[in-house]
Amino acid sequence: MKENQILEQAYKKAEIIVKRNQFNTFNEIIRKDIDVLIDNIGKNKSLVSALTTSLVKKIIEPKQDIRLHRTDFESGYSARSLDTKFTSPFFKKYFPKYANKESAFLTLATREQIKWTKEDGMALKVRNTALKNSFLNILEQIEIYQRKPEDYLYYLFAKLIQLSLYDEMILQKAAKQTQNIGTLNINLILEMLQKHFA
Repeated sequence: MKENQILEQAYKKAEIIVKRNQFNTFNEIIRKDIDVLIDNIGKNKSLVSALTTSLVKKIIEPKQDIRLHRTDFESGYSARSLDTKFTSPFFKKYFPKYANKESAFLTLATREQIKWTKEDGMALKVRNTALKNSFLNILEQIEIYQRKPEDYLYYLFAKLIQLSLYDEMILQKAAKQTQNIGTLNINLILEMLQKHFA
């Protein structure tokens, strides 16, 4: 299966998960770490995109250690190329609010020559320690404990769909209230911002 097919198939499965509200069918380890990434996506969307790229790579090449995200690592691969060709365009299509402009691998957090192992990854330029730990935990769960990358990808996309639906609901509410009163007032804007960042 090709990269685009994997992403599209995962999106379709995630839509079903959201529609049927099947979030709790996933292992708590998966939910806990992905939820931390989603909760912090506004501050560091590059990690979500980088994780997506890594998961797709693992699905295509199960023997590849996805923590070696650069070709200058021994047995590494070019995650940046995959992200630029597949993940970034996919995010622009389905999750535009959370898409990187070009590639997730141009940010300080992901472009460094740091292996994404538990030990080396602590040097990543990510201020939020819980976020960094969750990102590294996911990669460790897949590489060391052979968890299925598909499960992480399905849950990640389901949470992104859910978040996008929530964002859309807030915008629709604002549009409806704007029609009723003609303009957005400061209280409505503050309420929208509070709900968005809650």
